[in-house]
Amino acid sequence: ALGEITLVIKADHYLSAMQILRDHADLRFEQLVDLCGMDYSTYGDGAWSSSRFAAVVHLLSVSKNWRVRVRTFAPDDDMPLIPSVSELWSAANWYEREAFDLFGIHFEGHPDLRRILLPDDWDGYPLRKDYQAAEEYKGIKIN
Repeated sequence: ALGEITLVIKADHYLSAMQILRDHADLRFEQLVDLCGMDYSTYGDGAWSSSRFAAVVHLLSVSKNWRVRVRTFAPDDDMPLIPSVSELWSAANWYEREAFDLFGIHFEGHPDLRRILLPDDWDGYPLRKDYQAAEEYKGIKIN
């Protein structure tokens, strides 16, 4: 869309592909600009028939002035698991924690995967399309 390049990479090839994008002399995507979780369960008005959860990463090659979007889907909707890229780009650390906190996507190999925005005892993942917000949280009414 709009001339933007999106690579869709299977989860089992994700880490090696990301390393190539960073290290190959012809590519040199030195900077991870953003990483977010996605829940595709209602994408296309519910017509989506593939895996539900994905991580979407935006990379920048400063030296070549290129940008690329990389999408990888967790193969198991019940236990979304994607390799961590935090050892390749340190900026991924907090982004992966946010995707874990809000979508329940687990990043295998992440050095400190725990909630970053919500309290430790929060029940569920509020950005999942099927999340039912509690009427009350710890006795505080939500209007």
